[in-house]
Amino acid sequence: MDTLLEIKTAYVLRVIGGSVYLTGAFLMVYNVRKTVISGKLIANEDAEAPPLEKMDQAKESGHWHRWIERRPIQMLVISLIVVGIGGVLEIVPTFLVKTNIPTISSVKPYTPLELHGRDIYVREGCYTCHSQMVRPFRSETERYGEYAKAGEFVYDHPFQWGSKRTGPDLLRVGGKYPDSWHYYHMYDPTSMSPGSLMPPYMHMFEDLLDTTTTKRKIEAMRTMGVPYAADFPAHANDHLSAQQDKIVASLKKDGIEAQKEMEIIAVIAYLQRVGTDIKAKEVVEAKPANP
Repeated sequence: MDTLLEIKTAYVLRVIGGSVYLTGAFLMVYNVRKTVISGKLIANEDAEAPPLEKMDQAKESGHWHRWIERRPIQMLVISLIVVGIGGVLEIVPTFLVKTNIPTISSVKPYTPLELHGRDIYVREGCYTCHSQMVRPFRSETERYGEYAKAGEFVYDHPFQWGSKRTGPDLLRVGGKYPDSWHYYHMYDPTSMSPGSLMPPYMHMFEDLLDTTTTKRKIEAMRTMGVPYAADFPAHANDHLSAQQDKIVASLKKDGIEAQKEMEIIAVIAYLQRVGTDIKAKEVVEAKPANP
């Protein structure tokens, strides 16, 4: 947060610079339009090209690859073959060698509610400001915790890596704060992080979670190798409802009367899960600055 506040002016300058660039693009479009309007179409303009010089290809000298370059179709076919060979050599090993991603026994698939929360997280574009990948450097581990392991992301489709950090990395955010902290933070980020540039997500407190898609989400994950039981999709919403009740009860202990059907409950479930498979939980007390 200290870093963000220091570079806040730079963000303003970036907006101004981008506005100038965008204005220039609009002026270009306007200029092209005016130029086209002021001109006059000549449907049939007389033109003549010089005759081609006759060449005897049999006697023509040159590099050996000229016999390919003179024939577009032949060039296209050979190019596709070469590119195809390169693609196969890169892609096939990733399907055949399962040991290229170490298995971590403590890493489990997301629960149905967490899966919904993750989809909302992606839908809202949270990944554009927050990465979920702690690099193996002391500057990173001291700040965020244990560095990221490849095996942590085997059930992430897609994974939330990246290097854009307008906000902090969230790989180890799970269990760091109580449910009420996330509740206040999503409603008004500045109440928990004064000076934050993050916008409020009040619609999550008003929009109902669409649980009609739960079964299809689980089935889609199963097709990608996530080890849910074959009969789990049919009972996924029962599991989802039970987890909703737990989060609502947790919020009630902190004086928050929340409705379990709202999207915010799913988002809290996901954020509390992120990175907890291989780390111990350290809960920070939630004290909103502007309750």
